[in-house]
Amino acid sequence: MPVSSQSRPEERTAPKRKRVPPRFVVHVTLRLRRFLLGVADRFLPAQIALLEHAHSFTVVHLLAAFAELGVADHLADGPKTAKELAGLVQSDADALHRALRAAAVVGIVRLDAAGKFHATRLTTPLRSHDPSATADWCRYIGSPSLQGAWSDLTQTLRTGESAFRRVNGMDTFRWFDTHPDEGRRFTAGLGGLTRAEAAMILAAYPFPNNGILCDVAGGAGILLGEILRARPGLRGILVEAPLVLTDAGAYLDSIGLASRVQLVQGDLFVAFQATADIYLLKWVLHDWDDQTCKVILKNIATAMPKGARLVVIEGDQAQNQVHARFSPLDIQMLTALEGGRERSGEEIAHLLADSGLRRRRVRHTATDLVLVEATVQS
Repeated sequence: MPVSSQSRPEERTAPKRKRVPPRFVVHVTLRLRRFLLGVADRFLPAQIALLEHAHSFTVVHLLAAFAELGVADHLADGPKTAKELAGLVQSDADALHRALRAAAVVGIVRLDAAGKFHATRLTTPLRSHDPSATADWCRYIGSPSLQGAWSDLTQTLRTGESAFRRVNGMDTFRWFDTHPDEGRRFTAGLGGLTRAEAAMILAAYPFPNNGILCDVAGGAGILLGEILRARPGLRGILVEAPLVLTDAGAYLDSIGLASRVQLVQGDLFVAFQATADIYLLKWVLHDWDDQTCKVILKNIATAMPKGARLVVIEGDQAQNQVHARFSPLDIQMLTALEGGRERSGEEIAHLLADSGLRRRRVRHTATDLVLVEATVQS
């Protein structure tokens, strides 16, 4: 099961629901961005453009450091000099000025002629209590354990084996068990991403107005909670590990949904009991190799009554297509997890078929998450 969600999600206020953009608008925007960046590279000598890309690693560490220091929180009430900020975040004024100036290159902050740093639209998500939990995610991405694994990518490309275990002596989820602060940041960041995508998932799939919805390995219940809020007649089941269920109960209670959700202790890798009309499995399969995915899917199929549906939600990464979001994420899965990978909707359908499940329909969100609906083969 996913790592325990100890990030206290009840402390974060769910964001106001925003209008879901059409999928084609998102595609056009991403393609235009990629095109313009490519044009900019063409006007530079190739070696200069390449060296600029090589130095982009600095952004990860700047974001992680700013999140750790709480810089965005202190810029929320107005622009400040680095000296003013340094007194608030207990840092060296000169070093902080230089770091913030570098961050201004990519728009994380803005520097004016008087030497004051201003918040931008990219600063806001870094605030410590922002619903997106971006600060938590940036601290996780910049953590020494993950960055150390990335530094050994060459060996992973030679062997195809996860760098994380090789560098840190254990797999990622075991690491989270022994380093709970990193586990909390990881889980909080994923929860924030789920909040951001919940409206798009609701727009893409026709969840019924009544019945029972079971989220398998659903973390703190953030997606389940958003769906139940939108469908007042639905009831929910959350299947998770014991530590996760403790936080899930607190979160669901904080948004007034505890009475509509049954918390069930379960494990992805053994059979569990949970009877529902629809089962959800969001961003779980990409953590595992094909054989492990089949074990997970077979356990869910065993729990499903006749006529029930399973909705698998993953990124849609086609074998021979570049995707601005999922292609880089696929290398993250290769580096940090053992057998993890992004898959296409067709690859997910094959896993389902090998696990006793039959694909019925495929839908996409505006941001290219694929929702593959399946039923138990008769």
